[in-house]
Amino acid sequence: MPLLSIVVPVYNVEPYIRECLESIVRSDVDLEVIVVDDRSPDHSARIVQEFVDRDTRVRLIRLDENVGLGPARNVGFEASTGEYVLFLDSDDVYTRGALRSIASATSSGSDLIIFDYQRLYWNNRRERNNMAWLFKNQRGPTTLEQRPELLRLLNVSWNKAYRRQFLVDTGLQHPPGYYEDIPFTYPALGLATSITLLDRVCIDYRQRRQGSILRTSSSRHFEIFDQFDRLFDTIDAHPALERWRAPIWDRCASHIIAILAHGERRIAPDERRRFFAEASASLSRHLPEGHEPGGGSRDTKVKLILADQYGVFSSLKAANRGRIAVRNQARKVWKRNDVRETVHKGLAKLPLDPELAVFSSLWDRPPSGNPLAIYEAMREHAPDLRGVWIVRPADRHLVPDGFEIVAPNTRRYLEVLARGTYFVNDVNFPTWWVKRPGQSHLQTQHGTPLKFMGLDLQKYPTAAKGLHFGALMTRVDKWDFNLSSNSFSTEVWTRAFPSNYETLEYGYPRNDVLVNSTAADCEAARARVGVPAGRRVFLYMPTHRDGVSSLKLGLDLARVRARLDEPVTFLIRGHYFYDTSRTVQDMQAAGELLDMSSYPSVEDLYLASDVLITDYSSAQFDFANLGRPIIIHAHDWDDYRATRGTYFDITRDSPGQVTTTVAELVDAINTGAYDNSSAQTRLQRFRTTFCEFDDGRAAKRVVDRFFLGRDVEPPGSVHGPPAPLRTWTDERSG
Repeated sequence: MPLLSIVVPVYNVEPYIRECLESIVRSDVDLEVIVVDDRSPDHSARIVQEFVDRDTRVRLIRLDENVGLGPARNVGFEASTGEYVLFLDSDDVYTRGALRSIASATSSGSDLIIFDYQRLYWNNRRERNNMAWLFKNQRGPTTLEQRPELLRLLNVSWNKAYRRQFLVDTGLQHPPGYYEDIPFTYPALGLATSITLLDRVCIDYRQRRQGSILRTSSSRHFEIFDQFDRLFDTIDAHPALERWRAPIWDRCASHIIAILAHGERRIAPDERRRFFAEASASLSRHLPEGHEPGGGSRDTKVKLILADQYGVFSSLKAANRGRIAVRNQARKVWKRNDVRETVHKGLAKLPLDPELAVFSSLWDRPPSGNPLAIYEAMREHAPDLRGVWIVRPADRHLVPDGFEIVAPNTRRYLEVLARGTYFVNDVNFPTWWVKRPGQSHLQTQHGTPLKFMGLDLQKYPTAAKGLHFGALMTRVDKWDFNLSSNSFSTEVWTRAFPSNYETLEYGYPRNDVLVNSTAADCEAARARVGVPAGRRVFLYMPTHRDGVSSLKLGLDLARVRARLDEPVTFLIRGHYFYDTSRTVQDMQAAGELLDMSSYPSVEDLYLASDVLITDYSSAQFDFANLGRPIIIHAHDWDDYRATRGTYFDITRDSPGQVTTTVAELVDAINTGAYDNSSAQTRLQRFRTTFCEFDDGRAAKRVVDRFFLGRDVEPPGSVHGPPAPLRTWTDERSG
């Protein structure tokens, strides 16, 4: 019995079926492929026969008549023998390595394995599912009860692997007609006793320019009402689904609204009134007892459909178009700094909130780094204070439960800027923010400076990227405190950001977890990250390159991995400014690395890794606190230093072995030179300078001084007197 059975119905897909099947048979996973020729009028069957002739895993079933996608899937399922069954549309493809990842996920024994997809457009542009956040940070199997938001995923059969016995036991089958996924997938979600979420793109979902029902105006869209009848008949037949009757009804209502929103692309003008009436009858027929739509524009539309008020609905749609135009214009006005400043000044007449602390990190990304460590310590040691985080709307879903957040440029945002008493940031708050008497601002910084910072960038215009240095100093003048983790940084910060703030040489709060970690903490981090047991783990963290928007590897990890004497696991962490690159996606799909760029906790990655490979990233200064080996891969050091400016030569004052080519890196790993006595001596010298104040109690010191106003004894040099840097320079403009 194979592990996976993949059912591929075929009808009129001659241009795509070859690529579809190639994406399956290139995998060495234990699988079978059941292709069902639904009486296709083109040459699709002939192409499939080529695969049957050369690969014994492929079978072809020819139907005597065209039955449609749903019944064709059922025929394939009845012929399947695998432990898990997948349904792949014949114009879509599996991404490289997808089937191996799915096969690995079957070890969970879950009834369903749900994986992500990306839309593939005619110009080869790929766009990941906009609900990809649902797959993030899920550790272990779950259920629909625990994750009801799974109902909001695209309602299709092909983004799941189904335990075959689960389908046999529940009797679920695909019906005939358009929208055949509706009566199948919703019940499958509700009946599954366990669901595994696989956080990776496994399907290229082809967006055909013609031939797709989603791009076709046809009376067959009326068949959705038959599918609703079948869906609720299934709910009636399974008591376990009763819990989901109302949420599923809501999804059906949303589906109707989506079809109507597409206008003539789905329903011809002369058919819209009839479609609306049938939608009203269908939704009314299946409306759960006692269930009423709530407020909001969507539910107003649902109520109009239930009441069969087509004229009012059409008028509302026209009014909404006008309202949207007005709203978009208002948003343009609201984005103007002078408007925000006026509102902010008005709110600044209100009294300060003595218990309000405002936090932000990395330009309003999800909570992280020093601000997050300080926030957590504040909740423990100053519980009377309330923290509010400024977070971009695009990142709201990445914020853990229990955090109070506000979106930038909203009225609530302006209010917390006007009324907060404490402000913590590792970059800066807006230049237009007027800091009031009684407000206190702590700048935590977000790294140790190797590259030039602040005013030192004046003679490096490419790196400065149009930075207005006068505006920068306006922001710096609002700092009351500036955090430093070592005396080297203190010297840099006071020169690069000259102002009247008080420097707190307390160490970095984000490094407390590293300094205080135990062997059990490290094992727990490895489990959270998902690295294999018994493997050495190498974390690769290249720095940000100015003018680069996506993660482009300066190091060919595939070549490195192929030439190592023993298997290792590579983790890669891209800079937060970068989009994921296709190269990294392909390497992850091939099993050559784990892309952890979107993993929420970089500290977990440090704890889970045995060795850090970096170039010029400030990650090395944090990782050094663990006392583990660091390799500096300085393949473009001369160019980087010339274009970015650096305070010292990392290739001479390095924390460990320095390599410049793949061959040198491979040799360092295979021979163990990255952890020999010379490398260990470099690391210890490096730690005396850059881990000077990191003693594991930095966050508590910050809370005592900044929030509670207590006198704090600063730490001494943790690792002994700092070693002077042989290459330190303060050359800068001005």
